[in-house]
Amino acid sequence: MKSIAIMQPVYLPWLGYFEQIGVTDTFMFLDDVQYTKQDWRNRNRIRSSGGWFWLTVPVSQLRFDQPISETHIRDDYWKRKHICSLHHNYISAPFYNEILAIIEPHIYADDPKLITLTMGLIESLADYLSIGSTFLRASDVPRATTDRNARIIELCQHAGANCLYTGPAAKAYIDYDLFERNGVDLVFQDYQHPTYKQMFGGFESHMSIIDLLMNYGKAARDILLSSPLPPALSKKVSMSRKDGGEGGLSLDARPDRR
Repeated sequence: MKSIAIMQPVYLPWLGYFEQIGVTDTFMFLDDVQYTKQDWRNRNRIRSSGGWFWLTVPVSQLRFDQPISETHIRDDYWKRKHICSLHHNYISAPFYNEILAIIEPHIYADDPKLITLTMGLIESLADYLSIGSTFLRASDVPRATTDRNARIIELCQHAGANCLYTGPAAKAYIDYDLFERNGVDLVFQDYQHPTYKQMFGGFESHMSIIDLLMNYGKAARDILLSSPLPPALSKKVSMSRKDGGEGGLSLDARPDRR
């Protein structure tokens, strides 16, 4: 079995996004679909003394059907603001300097494309965590269909994958019979978000992975991969932990089953 996850690029994604990277053989950025406003493509959340707040990258959307791959960052004013926000909220975090050294070059890069920022950050953070899949881009795969389900199967076949690991929202549109006829098994993510020690009182779930990384460094790997997996994907994760893990689950981390 060869597994794949296919996801739109996100700015500094949450833990569940990186779990999909960590447990599959191939991760494909779905960068050729329409950019959507007020979504996760250009923003995410970090902790603060007041709970959490958004880090948002300003973008220019010139037309309604503009694909993510053609979406550009609007200006540079956000860059210093984001770095200052990270400094203000995480300066006392154990791994602040280590993680900032990964993030800062991407934020201050001159490339105007949003995907250069988002995909570059994702690949660098995955490399830091030693959860590398093979990264591909949907925009590099010729499109022979306009049907959503057929296109996903097309992307799976291009990658040589016969198992698609996807989020639960896909259940609303997945054509199960079409996937079965094309020999692609479906595995739906049921991510049980862990709780862990944060910089401020209480716990805020579904923050950007930056929050976990600032507090735990490389040990974040085992925490984000602590959610139980379907049997079809369990073997790869077991071998991955054996070969590259940084130790067992932190005593400060425990499954969040809310």
